[in-house]
Amino acid sequence: MPSVDILKVAGNPPDPDNDNAVGIGFDSDAVTVKVNNAGTIEELVEKDAVQTLTHKELDFSSLTPTTHPILFSGMTMAANTNLIRGVDVIPTRASGWTAFTGTVGATPAAVYSDYRELHTSGTAVVLGIGSFPYMDSGASCNSLWGGQFISYASSGSTVTTAAAAPLTGVYAIVAKSVIDGATVDSGAQIGAIALSVQANVTDISGRASCIAYMEVASGTLRDIFFLNATASNLATNLFYFSAAVSPLTTGGSGTPTAASGTWYNMRFSVAGTPYYFPVSSAAWTNA
Repeated sequence: MPSVDILKVAGNPPDPDNDNAVGIGFDSDAVTVKVNNAGTIEELVEKDAVQTLTHKELDFSSLTPTTHPILFSGMTMAANTNLIRGVDVIPTRASGWTAFTGTVGATPAAVYSDYRELHTSGTAVVLGIGSFPYMDSGASCNSLWGGQFISYASSGSTVTTAAAAPLTGVYAIVAKSVIDGATVDSGAQIGAIALSVQANVTDISGRASCIAYMEVASGTLRDIFFLNATASNLATNLFYFSAAVSPLTTGGSGTPTAASGTWYNMRFSVAGTPYYFPVSSAAWTNA
């Protein structure tokens, strides 16, 4: 590049007293000048006009920005639009559409890989992050996951003492609902996790189907379930069945052993062999 100015915006007309300037006349409040790396003017764009980047790539590699490289603060989006949108984009890597990697040390002390916060101030329902994988007609796969979360403590790392602090530990998923003084209607439903399986037409009861699949991949656990009574109480019921349907079967009435009232058999299976645990509508005693 020469040492003289390639372009000087000096109003209309340019400053005639500067021999080192090549000027053009235009209203600098109305247009933007786009200059390529060779110093050639490519185009004049109206200020605030929508500009489309066609067949270009954005490469911020090895840069050291002093603030957020991409910032959308205060943006007012048009109706029915997405901030970033891709339609009919076919992934070509196992990592999918977006991929980020990185390593932190001592700071920040706690960090999210992705943080999102969306508020509702009216009747709009916030549904969180939506993931909707589909197995289309003609597909043949042995797995279809809506999400995958793996916490990995590598060899040489140390899982430090949690001192029985609630939710402190190595967990692939942490889910928590907080009712902070909100009004809760009598018909409201609240929980940390909601699970559902829907089998339309096809009967999957004879297949390996379940609400929650749990595996101990190696080693031995102390507990299958750990119920922490941080609030001094746990719950009114251990299980709530909306109706006396399978796996509950009627056991009769009276006293099967030491319990009185109507009782049911709760079925469970060990390696395919059914077993039954009696449950009664009255509390068991030592009588």
